[in-house]
Amino acid sequence: MTKTKKKEKKGKKSIPEAGPLLPQQQEQQQQQQQTNRTLSDVNFRCKEYVSKQKRAVQLCIVTLLVALGSFAVGLRAHFVTDNVKVGAFWPGIVVAVGSLVSLLGVCKSQKGRIWMAAGMVVLGVGAVMAMIGTVVDGVAAGLVAKTDFSMCSHVNGPTGYVTCGEAGYWTFGKCDMVVYHRTCYCCHLYAQQHCNVPGYSLSIQPHRYDNVDSCQQVEVEFQALLWASTVLNILALAVAVTTVILISAFKSASIHPLVSAPPGVNPATPVVIYNGAGQQHVLTYAHCPPYPGIPTQPPAYPNGEGQQRPGNEKPPRYSL
Repeated sequence: MTKTKKKEKKGKKSIPEAGPLLPQQQEQQQQQQQTNRTLSDVNFRCKEYVSKQKRAVQLCIVTLLVALGSFAVGLRAHFVTDNVKVGAFWPGIVVAVGSLVSLLGVCKSQKGRIWMAAGMVVLGVGAVMAMIGTVVDGVAAGLVAKTDFSMCSHVNGPTGYVTCGEAGYWTFGKCDMVVYHRTCYCCHLYAQQHCNVPGYSLSIQPHRYDNVDSCQQVEVEFQALLWASTVLNILALAVAVTTVILISAFKSASIHPLVSAPPGVNPATPVVIYNGAGQQHVLTYAHCPPYPGIPTQPPAYPNGEGQQRPGNEKPPRYSL
């Protein structure tokens, strides 16, 4: 009996008993749990930040492509004729420059806030110009669409005069109209304007189109280019405004660093924090939007160095 009791006592002594946690250890454990929760939250928010950056880059590229298309179509429409100078290609230049500057700013993230601000200003100006270009090309396309080109003629000869007023064009007499080489002219429109047209205006139908191959080129190609330029300018206006809104939201999300650096610490320097289990966390102070700071804990070394306890006592066993 005595031997069995001694064995039981020995067995009881072999089982270590976990002592109560010290206040400092409890505080460290709570801080570690809070740090883990904060790190998971920061990880989620950083992924959201990266997705916003990706969307901003994609939208800047789309805006650039639309601006280049608007520029190409408007430039072609501008040079179809020598006297009717419409075709709004200039908004495409401004919107393209604004999208490029904004794209550089978005790619640079923290260091590109000035680029993003400049890009938003240029895109705003480009949006206003695209709205003006939409009105100009839309009105010009409407005037061309109203013209009856079956009553117009085309001349390939040298510069000369054409007498308008014959064949019932108008009943107040005759008048001469100057025509140039490769000109599509419409006497019925010139007669309706009483042979007195000071110049091209969006309020008056053009009666002459200089340096064209035929009147059909004006009716088909020129009109199609003007309508296409109108649509592209509307699209450029829409994507420019959308890009400004998205970049503004992205810029406000990247103004402040992720974690505020402690006093005397360079924000560009990563900080290594050890927990009681010998694990380490590397914290940086940039590259992410403003989120709650990660709480730090008093330095606890994995090997137990630097920890001073009274006497030679070993710390009680505890689990994290």
